[in-house]
Amino acid sequence: MNNTRINPFYQFCLLFVLSVGLMILDNKTSLFQPVKTIGSIVRRPFELVVGIQDLVPQIAEEYYDSSVLREKHERLERDMAVLRAHLQRYDAIKAENERLGRLLSASVESSDEFLLANIVTSNIEPFSHKIVIDRGLESGVFVGQPAVSPDGVLGQITEVGYRRSVVMLLSDVGHGLPVQVLRNGLLTIAVGTGKPDEIRLLYLELEADLRMHDLLVTSGMGNRFPSGYHVGTVTEVLKDTSQPFLNVTVTTSTRANYTKDVLLLWRSAGQAPGDGQEASARGE
Repeated sequence: MNNTRINPFYQFCLLFVLSVGLMILDNKTSLFQPVKTIGSIVRRPFELVVGIQDLVPQIAEEYYDSSVLREKHERLERDMAVLRAHLQRYDAIKAENERLGRLLSASVESSDEFLLANIVTSNIEPFSHKIVIDRGLESGVFVGQPAVSPDGVLGQITEVGYRRSVVMLLSDVGHGLPVQVLRNGLLTIAVGTGKPDEIRLLYLELEADLRMHDLLVTSGMGNRFPSGYHVGTVTEVLKDTSQPFLNVTVTTSTRANYTKDVLLLWRSAGQAPGDGQEASARGE
């Protein structure tokens, strides 16, 4: 057997010449076009595999990062929504505590007994200003009973049902209340005008010592309203020499449309509420 081997240099030269000849032939003719087409078809699956292999880590990284960010964002939004809800509840509780604190302090400063009630509906019509509260005969409520708010006097009970009562407001034309000027103790009568949150004073002589912004409080006269509760502030004093009395307008301390809680007052043991009422006043 002849084991003579071609010199590697000659092999290289032969392959080089053959390659150059094939390239020239491919460039000048279309002889190898079918082979190139078949080769591209055969090569395509391998190119896809290689491309996917390079693309998979990039896709996985981007998807993982975006999904993690999206999840964190959604979690933060949920946490913020919960915190906002808690904050609203905190504000409501704080406001409620402050309102009840003013109610309780108004009663604790005196020896009056009291019962907490809530306003159910309000009926503000021309010349007739009334509200309905959720207390009645079952709580010991009675006609003529004083009703106050955290800011001052609301009015008095005029109708009593089993679990509902009607309060006539100070601004109702049918309401009258003995009052005094806190600054100097001047006594007079305040009556409703039929206008929301407005009352006027009766029988004050032209020389009466009354000034703008004077604070009026209950005088205790008539033995119905305890003394010292805020009634309103003087907003207008008109002196007409053709009239025997001053024309005085007062804005009530309490605005019924902005009031939620009501205190019903008792002044004597004979008018004190029973055990159920005391429990209600304690919030039981």
